[in-house]
Amino acid sequence: MAEERITFHQVTELLAGSRGIPGKRTFFFLAGDHQRWARVWLEKEQLRALSDGIEELLANLPPATRPTEPGHLSPAEPRSEPFADFRGGRLGLGHNADRDMVVLMVEDGDPEAVRPVNMQFSATRAQVKALADRIVEVCAAGRPVCPLCGTPMDPEGHVCARSNGHHPHETAAQ
Repeated sequence: MAEERITFHQVTELLAGSRGIPGKRTFFFLAGDHQRWARVWLEKEQLRALSDGIEELLANLPPATRPTEPGHLSPAEPRSEPFADFRGGRLGLGHNADRDMVVLMVEDGDPEAVRPVNMQFSATRAQVKALADRIVEVCAAGRPVCPLCGTPMDPEGHVCARSNGHHPHETAAQ
């Protein structure tokens, strides 16, 4: 089984987002350059872990050796079709000290893929910091989380296992 390797030496397109309504959303990030781009579908937890990993990596890097420019993300998905559109599996982060670039690696997460994709791209510290911040926004835009059990609450209601199936205000009224 031959794999497809995609490399972006310096991304110009970088974005995180979701599609659908809260509770039924799908999450993705995209990366690309001026010629082509790829979309990687992830679970919400994977996207959150990516943001956490970026923050941890940036916190542990030595100070930048050259001036940093503000990081910005693409305002929207490119209008062209993606070069690759796949479900992400294992993610890896690293730092190329010679270029002072953050490197992100993504392995295809579809075990039945006929031609699995492995993607690697490099971005500036400012670009990945902006990506991590955007991921936090995207994940927070969903359903509110129950303060007792930590599971998402639906608009129709929430039966919390930690309150024995009752909301605190329901037990206080009895």
